[in-house]
Amino acid sequence: MFKKLGFFLFAMGVSASYAIAGGGEPECYSQCDDRLDQCMTDHPTAPGACTKIHQMCYDRCDPYLP
Repeated sequence: MFKKLGFFLFAMGVSASYAIAGGGEPECYSQCDDRLDQCMTDHPTAPGACTKIHQMCYDRCDPYLP
C-alpha cells in the first residue's frame, strides 16, 4: 500500500512540474481534470484529498499567480 501511495505522490510531483511548464494553456487544466478523475477512481474514500490536489494543480496552471 505504501508503494502505491509513494508512486501516486511521485506521479503527482512529476505531473505538477509539467503543469508549471504549461503556463496556463488549456491542456494544463485538462490534465488536472484527468488527474482528478483518476484520483477519485483510485481513492474513492479520499475525495477531499483529491479535490485539494486538483485545486493545487489548477493554481500551478495559472501563469498570473506568484
